[in-house]
Amino acid sequence: MTDTPHDPIAACAEMVLKGDPDRFLATMTGDVEERKRLFPLYAFNLEIARAPYMSQEPMVAMIRLQFWRDLIDAAVDGREAPKHDVATPLSQLVIWGDVRAAPLVRMIAAREDDAQGALRETVDQIQSYARETSGALMLAAGQASGIADFSGDHDVDQALEGLGEAVGIANWLMAQPALLAAGRGHIAPSPDTIRTLCEGGLEALAHARGALDRRGNAALRSAWRAAPVLRHARNTPEAVAAGALGQSEFSRRGALLWKSVLGGW
Repeated sequence: MTDTPHDPIAACAEMVLKGDPDRFLATMTGDVEERKRLFPLYAFNLEIARAPYMSQEPMVAMIRLQFWRDLIDAAVDGREAPKHDVATPLSQLVIWGDVRAAPLVRMIAAREDDAQGALRETVDQIQSYARETSGALMLAAGQASGIADFSGDHDVDQALEGLGEAVGIANWLMAQPALLAAGRGHIAPSPDTIRTLCEGGLEALAHARGALDRRGNAALRSAWRAAPVLRHARNTPEAVAAGALGQSEFSRRGALLWKSVLGGW
């Protein structure tokens, strides 16, 4: 009997299924090539997002994050990462020109700030954080799926980052109970801050829908929950601290299925 060859893309998909089910569902609406590019990106995002919270010692997180910095630097120089479920396919995306290194490095820098306990208190601080994490991830996903070319189109890049920022704000609001429990200097947002963030996120979504192809693809479809979450939080700010922003599983899957059937996002 021969062993089944190990598939790092399948391993990345399993990680995303467990750690980021919304992006997993969105990615599964794409074709095989989209999945091969998006799952390593989203698994990388999980790896660096978790790093600041895996130890009470900031230096431990910084060492973990430096591993990813070094890997991306090596990929820019054309050197593939050693065998690793996430690092190897991620480095290949950079080496083959499917993804630019810049947004990945920005994501790491934001997580280094997390490790150091950087405050996310004002609207500007929270919006910047969402852009440097989820916004940069959406830009990288747009590159990987062919929405943005490697040389970069300013208007497309800005629309992608704005779309990702809106997703990041929605996710950040949904994560409030967990973030408060984790500490690291986290401060609960006020109702006024929540409303302002939501209005800005909804404006970014509207702009992205006007600037990007409305037919969408798996990368864009990862924004499928942002609008209802932002509207809910804007209208009912107290739902944020209560952890009551998420839809039911049935509603979530049904909404994505309908968007996928219509070819939109």
